[in-house]
Amino acid sequence: MAVLLFTANGNADETVLEHFSRTHVLGTSFEMSIDVARKDAEVAEKAVISEIKRLEKIFSTYDRSSEVSQLNLEGAVDKNVSDELLDVINRCTYWQKQLTKSFSCKMGQVVQMWQNFEQQQARPDRVLIRERARAAQQSDYNINDLLSGKPNNEFSWDFNGIAKGYILDKAMAVAKIAVPNASAIKLDIGGDAVYWQSIKSSKPIWSVGVAVPGTIDDSQETRLGTYRIRTGAIAYSGHSSRARKIGRREYSHLLAPRDGWPRHNPVTAIVKAENAVSADALATALATSDISVSLDWLSKHPQYSALLIDKEGRHYASSNWYQGYIEKKADTDISTDYQTKISFTLPKISTAKYRKPYVSLWVTDKNGKIVKTLMVLGKSERWMQENRSWWRIQGRKSPQLLDGFARPTRRPGQYNVIWNGRDDFGNLLSAGEYRLFIEASREHGDHEKFSILFELGAEKQKLSKKGNKEVEKLVLESL
Repeated sequence: MAVLLFTANGNADETVLEHFSRTHVLGTSFEMSIDVARKDAEVAEKAVISEIKRLEKIFSTYDRSSEVSQLNLEGAVDKNVSDELLDVINRCTYWQKQLTKSFSCKMGQVVQMWQNFEQQQARPDRVLIRERARAAQQSDYNINDLLSGKPNNEFSWDFNGIAKGYILDKAMAVAKIAVPNASAIKLDIGGDAVYWQSIKSSKPIWSVGVAVPGTIDDSQETRLGTYRIRTGAIAYSGHSSRARKIGRREYSHLLAPRDGWPRHNPVTAIVKAENAVSADALATALATSDISVSLDWLSKHPQYSALLIDKEGRHYASSNWYQGYIEKKADTDISTDYQTKISFTLPKISTAKYRKPYVSLWVTDKNGKIVKTLMVLGKSERWMQENRSWWRIQGRKSPQLLDGFARPTRRPGQYNVIWNGRDDFGNLLSAGEYRLFIEASREHGDHEKFSILFELGAEKQKLSKKGNKEVEKLVLESL
């Protein structure tokens, strides 16, 4: 993640920022920007580094003398547990309840197994790894057991998916106390960052460059776009930068808690949240979750926004992501806030052998090329192939789309999709003629496909078409 600095107000005066950078902070890079005089800025930087080092002595799994390392070695505590450790364990419990199969702070033994396989260059034993991961997930050992001194022989703590964000928030609090006259502060550790700006400032000065997954470009030229932010945090979790190399294969360092194994379809997750600890935890969880599950969760928690990118570069964004996102290049005549509503209705069919249909919804350009898959209902690859047109053109070539778009079919009724005029890779399409397709097939039933020709970018349009068999009606309406 690259950070670019913009003017703080509408005139020619720019915010004067003092910048600091270090290496080997929490094992990665550190950057700090602050808008006070150099002397005060140095005081703030010293306080921030001191706080980071203090918290590292609590949470580092690489330091055998740290509090968490000693806790894992002893299996219990014979002295008072720090407030910070208890705080993070409580936050871990919260996020594990939110995304049960995608987040855990109990993966220490699993991570150690992977490290051993890498050191020995031995093929990972998937059965043993899965057994250890599931034992950790199913453990009911909790914070009360820890405080009572009960030994823990079921797992080891590992806070790498949340500790950096927690440390960033604590360091920001220290910086604001150290220099109360500051009006803007940025702290960045390894690409995860927390930003603060005084409410007295008229416009946001922080604009965060979103890196292209798998690309390292310190020139900041290779980026997807930028995200404008006043106060809050952005975390970036991906699978490419810290891969484990075992033999001829590379394995992501991000492991799914449900089985201790990397995802078959790696997801890069970029999360905006009010604080760094939430952004860090959520980015970690979304990077190991099914995309459809992530999008459903995000739709119910609008206080967070996120962009998910699969290994082929397809974008899956929460509905509020583009509110703060700025395109790198906008070579299009479609507004960035363009929206159209697409709805379809599945009919009620009275039959003893009724099975929920498999439905594909997509958009093609005037040449018939699929530019956007909007929805896939049904997750079985075997039966999705019955949607012959979509599968032949798109699904067969990119079966991982079932991870991103597929959802279980509800009972017959109306389904709604809001489309922002972007293609599968997050690019705004040009205005012009496009076609909306729907295809449905059902076991013990029929197959049906039809389409609506529409004008992308038209301010006022409402088009509809009735189906004959498996789809009752398809509607497209500009918002």
